[in-house]
Formats: sequence, structure tokens, C-alpha cells
Amino acid sequence: MKNLKEVIPDAAALLKMDLEKLGHAVLHCVHSSPDPVKRKGLAKKMAEPYHSDVQHEVSHAIEEALGWLASQCLLGASPYEEDLMFVTRRGQDELKNGEHPWGPADVV
Repeated sequence: MKNLKEVIPDAAALLKMDLEKLGHAVLHCVHSSPDPVKRKGLAKKMAEPYHSDVQHEVSHAIEEALGWLASQCLLGASPYEEDLMFVTRRGQDELKNGEHPWGPADVV
């Protein structure tokens, strides 16, 4: 899975991002994983590369983004294993069509 810190290097910028933009950055990282992604502990794992002083806040922001992604039907829970997540067809379409473009230049 792509490292969120590579996409959003500055934790302060991440914490100021609106939920939609952060959500799409998280979606891009989840989508880049060649393996199934486990929901449990994902926010904490994604926050680990950031400085220890901000990991708690960053993991909360990521958790909010994950909730937003699920509420928008961009991420879904696997029907086969309750802790696995997948990028839904709608999420794949948004990534493919670039309806919500984002990137390092848009983050700051």
C-alpha cells in the first residue's frame, strides 16, 4: 500500500485538509495495495510514519476519512471476511475518472 506520508508529507497540512480531499488521498493509498486491506488498525498504521507528537491526531483524521469514504460508498466491507475492506465500483470509477483529482501539489 502506498505510504500516506509520501502523498501528504506535512502532518500539519494533512490535519488542515477538508475531509473529502483527505478521504481521496486515503482511498488512493488503499487502492494501491496489492493485498487485501484490513480495517482494524489501518488509521494507526497509516499514521505511524508521521512524527510521534502528531500520530494520535493524524490517526483520528484518517479514521474520519475512512468513515467518510464508507458513507460515500467508496470503500466497502468485504462480504467474505468482516475486517477486510475493498474499493467499491463507485470508488474505482472516481479514481479512474479523476472526478476528485488530488495530489501533492493540491495538498499544501
